[in-house]
Amino acid sequence: MTGKEIVNLIDKLQEKGMSSDEIIDIIKYIELNDPKQTNQ
Repeated sequence: MTGKEIVNLIDKLQEKGMSSDEIIDIIKYIELNDPKQTNQ
């Protein structure tokens, strides 16, 4: 995800009432489990 995509995601989730900690957990999950990136 690009920085702009992350900011847009944060804004949308905050509008829905999600807490900062929950948002951070989601972003960490997305970035650490990106299928486009391979470690081979």
